[in-house]
Amino acid sequence: MKLSHLFIVFLLLCPLIKTIAQDTPTVRGFVGVAGYLDGDFENSLFVGVNVGAEFNINHFIMPQLDTSYFYGSREDETNYGNQGQLLSIYSSYASAINFNFCPKICIGNDGNRDTYLVILPKYSFSKVTAVGNFTALNANDIKTTTKETITDWEHSLGIGMGIDISLSDENSDSLSLNIYYENVPMSKPLEELNHGARIMGKNALGAGINYYFSFKKSVKPSPIRIPNPM
Repeated sequence: MKLSHLFIVFLLLCPLIKTIAQDTPTVRGFVGVAGYLDGDFENSLFVGVNVGAEFNINHFIMPQLDTSYFYGSREDETNYGNQGQLLSIYSSYASAINFNFCPKICIGNDGNRDTYLVILPKYSFSKVTAVGNFTALNANDIKTTTKETITDWEHSLGIGMGIDISLSDENSDSLSLNIYYENVPMSKPLEELNHGARIMGKNALGAGINYYFSFKKSVKPSPIRIPNPM
């Protein structure tokens, strides 16, 4: 699934999540973006977007279900002849569609505070895809391109920490600023390509932001006061 496809899915799901969040006070929808440091990719970075829902069991446990998409490309590998002529170009990239469950833990949230800390342990079931394109040039500059695709299904555990900041007194919208330790093996299928080189395949550190949207905050009714007959 390409990033453009995921964006279309998000546009279709966003009104549905918004409706659920309005009709069900214990649910908030959310969308987010993140970037992850990984030296195996171009500019040592791959990016991610996500969309999902948060379920308010109580003030301390708010599990999340979401789907995310990662994408990162490697720097092109070129091969030159003795006279400086270009012989071949190899380009590759990896992407992942992740289905995530996070038993989100909230610290310092008593239901009334506007800001609190969150801990984000996460289990992910991922479809990781690597695509490689090898282009060879002969003496007459005729190009021959070979494309290869490899897909792996992977399980992984990750964790994050962040701070949730309320945006309004009128509704439950908030921003969550997070840091992540991500274990989805984005680099693994790249090594399995015919022209793939041995790469580090290490875990990635990242940072991102989630926007939560929901219903209007309920207002507690004022206590009924009985006038003093005296």
